Amino acid sequence: MRTERFVALVRSFVEDQLECCGSCVYGLTLPRVGSRVIASRRRAVRGANRAEDRLVWLFTLLLIGVSAGYGAGAVANTLLLAAAGRVADLRLIRLAGATRRQVIWLVTAESALVVLIGALLGGAVAFVGLLSVRAGLAEQAGVPVDLVVPWSVVGGVVGLCLLLAVLASALPTWRSLGHRPGQSPIGITG
Repeated sequence: MRTERFVALVRSFVEDQLECCGSCVYGLTLPRVGSRVIASRRRAVRGANRAEDRLVWLFTLLLIGVSAGYGAGAVANTLLLAAAGRVADLRLIRLAGATRRQVIWLVTAESALVVLIGALLGGAVAFVGLLSVRAGLAEQAGVPVDLVVPWSVVGGVVGLCLLLAVLASALPTWRSLGHRPGQSPIGITG
């Protein structure tokens, strides 16, 4: 009986005076030093939801980054190879009377148009897929599901691809047209 009174006295003292000692006293587990006591279950669920939302957003950005990186490499590689294969055509345009600046502008405009058309078509296909996923999720969960598209990230990715496409097409074209139209780049005339 004396022991039970002592345990009850220690428990009440610990609960009232020592908020964070990090040890277990007679079966009473106390929080560690520096921890925060959560007052309600609702507050704990809210905190867990915020943490989960941060992780989902981080995963989304990681997925977009990997996709954009792969896409940027593919765009640059394709445009560099296309520019190398069109050197003869571009020289013919120069021989027809176009200036170097006009030829570079033509190649840049072509590249920008291809990127914009690709972004629109890819966005349309992705939007249809997102709508069907949203509908399936809403049906499964039984509640309406909002479609959230990070437009600033999408615009940034398209802008970055546009910049990369312009650079990857204009720079090789500028380099290949660095000499006069009637002169061979290696100095042999024929």
